[in-house]
Amino acid sequence: MGISADKPDIQLKFIEEFGLTFPMISDSSKEIIDAYGARDVLGIKANRRTFLVGPDGRIVRVWPTVEVEGHAEDVLSTVRSLRAEEATA
Repeated sequence: MGISADKPDIQLKFIEEFGLTFPMISDSSKEIIDAYGARDVLGIKANRRTFLVGPDGRIVRVWPTVEVEGHAEDVLSTVRSLRAEEATA
């Protein structure tokens, strides 16, 4: 899922523009953003980061910067690798 400080109407436009197929959560209070330490250096806006959260709710991996090109494939590859490790454990 995606989380941003944008209001739902702005998120809807973003979802439609980019054809996103995952849910977006509006965090206008920035509680979730702050809990994950995802604000920029000045504390004004959120940085794009990816957090891979395991089934137990713990953070498995963090991508502190996101380059759109190839990012989804990198995350999916990591998920597959972790699943393969679990299967052999």
